[in-house]
Amino acid sequence: MSIQFKYEAIESNGIKHNGTMTAETSEQVLEYLNEKQLIPINIKQIPKNKLNFFRGSSKRSNYEQLITFNSNLVTLYKAGIPLLRALSLIKIGSKGNYFNTVIESIRNQVEAGQTLSKAMSQYEDIFSDVYISCIAAGEESGQMDIILEQLNIVLEEEMELNRAIKSGIRYPIIVISAIMLAFLVMVTFVMPRFISFFESFGAELPLPTRIMIGTSNFFTNYWPLIILIIGGAIFTYLKVASNPKGKLWLDTKFLQIPIMGDIIIKGNVARFSMMFQILFQSGLPIVKSLDLLVDSVKNSAIALEIKKMSELLKSGRDTKINKSQFEHFPELSLQMITIGLESGSLSTMLRRISEHYSKEVHYVTRQLTAILEPILTLGLGIFILIMALAIFMPMWGIIKVFNSG
Repeated sequence: MSIQFKYEAIESNGIKHNGTMTAETSEQVLEYLNEKQLIPINIKQIPKNKLNFFRGSSKRSNYEQLITFNSNLVTLYKAGIPLLRALSLIKIGSKGNYFNTVIESIRNQVEAGQTLSKAMSQYEDIFSDVYISCIAAGEESGQMDIILEQLNIVLEEEMELNRAIKSGIRYPIIVISAIMLAFLVMVTFVMPRFISFFESFGAELPLPTRIMIGTSNFFTNYWPLIILIIGGAIFTYLKVASNPKGKLWLDTKFLQIPIMGDIIIKGNVARFSMMFQILFQSGLPIVKSLDLLVDSVKNSAIALEIKKMSELLKSGRDTKINKSQFEHFPELSLQMITIGLESGSLSTMLRRISEHYSKEVHYVTRQLTAILEPILTLGLGIFILIMALAIFMPMWGIIKVFNSG
């Protein structure tokens, strides 16, 4: 079992070296330092919980750094710079960046005789199985520069695709969150102050005010129950999502959401086609490529259909993939894959599928924003109007009472 070690060492002239290395025992790290003619000062194992923390955060923050790393690597590789020298030259962000630590560890492993793909496989938080498989295929075929160039294109396209999906749902989430926050502030802080003021006059309150007072009383008196219900709902969701069958059920329900389900399907099909193309061009067998892609797709319902596609092709009975066998994959994508398999132009077809559905995602997200913007604006306006009427209508009534008196 491989373990991460952190070491401190010095040269004979006093120059200090710090770094990390993946090894099975500390003795292997010591042997490596002796080979480099370095005097070890300290060798210690990096705790697993620290690695898990990095893994949890790096999935969100290291994607752009991966693109930068891959772009720099392909540039240096095509310039004829040896791999070890290239890995020494590449620096991402600040000196203490986790990614730089990973690059240094990979360089040390490659220098010790490991292949690049094997060294990268120690860092699944950064390098996916698909990425590592492509690198391995490039090493075997001697076409590393071509593979790295294709990976660069796919990584950038996937980042743009993710940005398009996020931009489509960001606006409604922000507006709805703002309305909910304003509502909570009104019913928990603002309305209780007005309630005592209105009740002191004993006047009959208008309907909007009575509704707001009733809502305020509910939140004020039953807030522990509300928090318990919300906490229970979150716990139940996480519990269901942690179970494979539960996650499949949730992911299937997400695909049935109007508009949003369409975006999720097209986004996953575009991403699947991008990855499938580069794996196929790398020289991996079709079935092996599909098996790798099962775990790379985020939605488990679509991943299950990719697995079904792999099993159909593995059986060798037929290269024709019928829509009746798949619930979520668009019929057009299945037809194009079938044509590619039968005509020997699978790579071209996969490229066209990814381009088509990437454009579809961008179009649908723009349309979604255009449709939701006036609806959410109207909803926000109605909410503000109700709030204003609930507060000012009884005040106007009290003013009239004073004037008539």
